[in-house]
Amino acid sequence: MIPEYEMKEAEMLEKALSWLERLGGIETVMGKRIILRRRDVNLPQEELQRRLILGLYQYIISNPNRDLTGPSLSRFLGLGDTRKFHRLIKAAFSDKISPYLRVLGSVINTLRREAGVDNSYIEEVVERYPRLKVGSKDITGGIRIPPRMDGNIARSAGWLITASYVEGLRKSLTREGFEREYRVRQYYELSFGKRHLPLLELEFIPFFEEYFNYTPTIKFHLHERYGRDFCDITIHICYRAITSFYRDVIGVPDRKEERTILFDGELRRYFIAGLIDVWGWVSHDNTGLDLRVSVPLEFKKIAEELAAEFNRKPITTPYKITIIRPARGQKVFELIEKYWWRWRGEFRKWPL
Repeated sequence: MIPEYEMKEAEMLEKALSWLERLGGIETVMGKRIILRRRDVNLPQEELQRRLILGLYQYIISNPNRDLTGPSLSRFLGLGDTRKFHRLIKAAFSDKISPYLRVLGSVINTLRREAGVDNSYIEEVVERYPRLKVGSKDITGGIRIPPRMDGNIARSAGWLITASYVEGLRKSLTREGFEREYRVRQYYELSFGKRHLPLLELEFIPFFEEYFNYTPTIKFHLHERYGRDFCDITIHICYRAITSFYRDVIGVPDRKEERTILFDGELRRYFIAGLIDVWGWVSHDNTGLDLRVSVPLEFKKIAEELAAEFNRKPITTPYKITIIRPARGQKVFELIEKYWWRWRGEFRKWPL
């Protein structure tokens, strides 16, 4: 696990245990249910803190599978109005409210953090990534954003560089009669075949769970074609903070024709490895192994840059797929070692 994540988890556990001791143990939490009132804003700060955190723990026990959102918590505690709930939190933790107002869930997350139940890691990095856009569900959903760039992140960008970016917009009219357009959803859509199952199971999904505390949405489509059974796998990478991390921080353009190979130096190697993960395969004939990378023609710019990287001339097929054949025989292993491809150990079974 990323060291910063471990440190925060340890901090949250310490806070939670401390509050349970101050509240009187689990017996108190399981006791009489806390009901908050608007006038509680006049309570002494320590008493208001105690009531808020006790009510939060009662909510967790009563609703173990639900997110700790402002509306659900306010209803559970008898307020019904999230604005009233926010006033109580601000009064109880006036010196703890996050200064980053663009983080929509920062008020409710103040209560979560002080109670030791904040599993996110976004507010800690918003200053480091000024262009990062965050939604309230990112906070309450426990989404984490990596504190630094490394090879695994660059490699994941190689996975997503040829993914479709989907944005759902909705229009509404203001009281003055002006039309306003706002985003209701955004995600990356990736398509894989059956041969990618080892990558998805062993590396793709574990990466997003470790780095973002997020399990991608996966859909399997089974169908028959030419008398054979095929499996198409569609994956959605959702949450505003995650998509913004790749779009606004790493710099993946929305338009496919504008996408290029990203990063410099050592990270560039990992980025290309991600491309090979998705679009590469190894064929075998009498002359030995042949490592190929096929990129859809709509990503012609990436294909040309990759061909230049491998010092090979790209070939465009009648099926509008650009094929690059960067190495054969023993050079395949040299290429694999350079770009750290996931299956490099498996190739030893092939004769040269």
